[in-house]
Amino acid sequence: MQKSRILALLAILALLVAACGGSTASPSASADSGKADYKACIAFDVGGIGDKSFNDSAYEGLKNAEKEGFTVAYSEAKGATDYAKNIQLLIDQDCKSIIVVGFSQGEAVVAATKANPEIAFSWVDSTWGDGEVPANFTGLDFQIDEASMLAGYAAAAISTSKVLGVYGGQPFAGVTRFMDGWVAGANYYAAKTGTKVTVLGWDPVAKKGTFAPSDNPWGNKEFGKTTAQQFMSQKADVVHPVAGQTGEGTYEAMLAAKKFSVGVDSDQCVTLPQYCGTLMNSAEKKIGAVVLATIEKNFGGDMGGENLTGTLANGGVGLSAWHTEDAAWNATFGALITDALKAEIDALAAGIKDGSIKVSDYFTSK
Repeated sequence: MQKSRILALLAILALLVAACGGSTASPSASADSGKADYKACIAFDVGGIGDKSFNDSAYEGLKNAEKEGFTVAYSEAKGATDYAKNIQLLIDQDCKSIIVVGFSQGEAVVAATKANPEIAFSWVDSTWGDGEVPANFTGLDFQIDEASMLAGYAAAAISTSKVLGVYGGQPFAGVTRFMDGWVAGANYYAAKTGTKVTVLGWDPVAKKGTFAPSDNPWGNKEFGKTTAQQFMSQKADVVHPVAGQTGEGTYEAMLAAKKFSVGVDSDQCVTLPQYCGTLMNSAEKKIGAVVLATIEKNFGGDMGGENLTGTLANGGVGLSAWHTEDAAWNATFGALITDALKAEIDALAAGIKDGSIKVSDYFTSK
């Protein structure tokens, strides 16, 4: 059910793009007539617009909704004390669809959903917990460990030292799934090739690892830099930060050392082109696409009552493109990302999609 429903959401998006010819032209008057009266809104998490990652991916969906003719608004959180009041601000602005971004906002979005049954709420990066999902709520989760497993496999393949690093912003499921997948990819490579691969920063069995200081988990570039340097001192030559803008410090350190990184949430060779020379690729949650499709489904009268999960199979998560058109990327990775390696990654993706390869089999045991 979840897989088919998120496929339907993404199919809506594909139809929208096809109808517009992929352009950003203004929508037609007939589309405007209904959508202009429908206000779609986002309550962003800490980091907000400009994080080049998680929040920006959601913002892309909101901007595309505006191009489609919807009236839009948003709020940005500076800290946890802003969550409830920011959602209330959007309620007071007569938003009909409110998408709340980030696992941390759970208490606030649950309370708002219960108190405002006439408004459609969605929660990016999590789902409704126990009990029946309210008719005005849609959980938008992402099985990102599937995409991160592909990245971990590729990282292990290009690593000279066979030592990889990973760390998170905070130990939430939306973060640790990246880390689980990273370990799974390394372990799958080790099992397939008989080559030992070590992963620093996360033990998925003990559920212990390296996380940014809680007072600034998503914007602490200095922590990202020093953590990368610590990993490199232990021979790591590929690092995967899962910590928003904190990761930019890692990219800076890895680029300076002529070593490798993997991006998070969005295609960061596009959002942070200055780091293309270190970014092999990125493990992506297709947040922007799902945000736009959710607004469309709310506008069409479907307010929720369900939890949806993005997977490799339904296109909700994926590995970013290989940026062969970028000179800096090619100088670093052109000789490393071979056709043979691409074929191996494609085969791994196919196995995950059809269920013959289970990500959890490669991180729940050693």
